[in-house]
Amino acid sequence: MAQSGKPSFLPDRFDDVERDLGYVGTHRRQRSSWSVFAPIGIGFGAVLVLVLAGVWFVDRSDDYLTLDVSEVPVITGDAPPEESDEPVVLEPEVPEEVVAVTDPTQIDTEGLTLTVLNGTATQGMAARAVERLVTVGWPEATATNADSTDVQQSVVAYSDDADKAIALGIAQELDLDADSVVQTTAYPGARVTVVLGADYVDTEST
Repeated sequence: MAQSGKPSFLPDRFDDVERDLGYVGTHRRQRSSWSVFAPIGIGFGAVLVLVLAGVWFVDRSDDYLTLDVSEVPVITGDAPPEESDEPVVLEPEVPEEVVAVTDPTQIDTEGLTLTVLNGTATQGMAARAVERLVTVGWPEATATNADSTDVQQSVVAYSDDADKAIALGIAQELDLDADSVVQTTAYPGARVTVVLGADYVDTEST
């Protein structure tokens, strides 16, 4: 065990070398008592350097850290509006009224395709209905028989919203109610298709 006040290392041949100031060579040197303070001094120096660097950076960045008062949001003390417990009643949307086209000469009928189907057992009724339409200016329509001969209520069918006014005008010309006008894709052969039923008044009987 090392004794107090003496070196803690084992003796060797360097201990026999005389301590001559003129001697040049390797000596074993005891650690200085001040060496324990070396790490503390190094740490203090590093902290001092960082502090000085931070002060210099803040001083150089002072212009960039200035706040523009106009950009600071202003918070007022006004309380938010209280929500009402009363239910909100929404007014139903009123659909825009479509006016029937009664004068086909006032619109562009180019490309308008019409089909008239006879859904009754009365022969030639579809052709006579087409003649009524052509007389007032509607384009020539295709007249043929429907798949059934026992249709009770006549139908004026259209698929595109833009053709509703035309379908209403054709129904009016054939003395059919506006309720007979329906929007459907069941008749893709023409833009407007008329199916004549038992309720249709044939021109031959008038």
